Amino acid sequence: MKKLLPLFFILFLGLASCQKDPSTLPAKIKFNFGMTPLSAGEGLKDASVNTDQSGQVYLTMDGGTLVVSTIEFEGRRQDASDVFFTADFDPPIVVDLETETMNRLVQFDIPQGIYERIELKFHLGASGQLPLVMTGEANLPIFGQKPVRFEYQYSEPVRVVAQSSTGGNIVLKKDVPGTATVDVNASHLFRLVNVGLLVSSELHNENGGEIILINQDMNSPIFNVIANRLSQSFEVIFE
Repeated sequence: MKKLLPLFFILFLGLASCQKDPSTLPAKIKFNFGMTPLSAGEGLKDASVNTDQSGQVYLTMDGGTLVVSTIEFEGRRQDASDVFFTADFDPPIVVDLETETMNRLVQFDIPQGIYERIELKFHLGASGQLPLVMTGEANLPIFGQKPVRFEYQYSEPVRVVAQSSTGGNIVLKKDVPGTATVDVNASHLFRLVNVGLLVSSELHNENGGEIILINQDMNSPIFNVIANRLSQSFEVIFE
């Protein structure tokens, strides 16, 4: 028996070392991207120009493109070590916001656990690709119906604190595949844009027609109103 004891202890220690720490087991999380459009019934509530124009005065924003080159993840867990990682994408993630489709699958194995806080940092844009473009249409005094295009040209990251779809902490489990939905809320982004701003805009000639182009070089006062709300207009929901 004495000769068997060392072998028994070796086997016991070997089995113990093979048991993984539960806090390191991965939960598979798929990332989806999309938008909450600005509908005709929502836009331009603070209209500041009187008009005899027939028909509804409106602004809609219901399409566009989002480009993401890097995602940084910072997760604070209960009773386990915190989780940090950075994922670079080459080619970048390109999202068609109208159809909520992407050019590639975005999925991570994230250590399971109860997360008290998850903060994500999205690095936007890539070489030759604008970080964010949003498109829509406005029906305005004097102008009538005109296409609208908003172009965000800055590549600094957008920080978002994620939320749970059920409220409270975010719980990730190894055997329960989850999703994280990244939403660009156009209703919030364009909330401070009114008729007075839009009718003062300069029209841009493009492909034989006129559009309202809003970027840092053209109609910059409107651009600044919108761009200052960008970080508040991103939302990430885990479910």
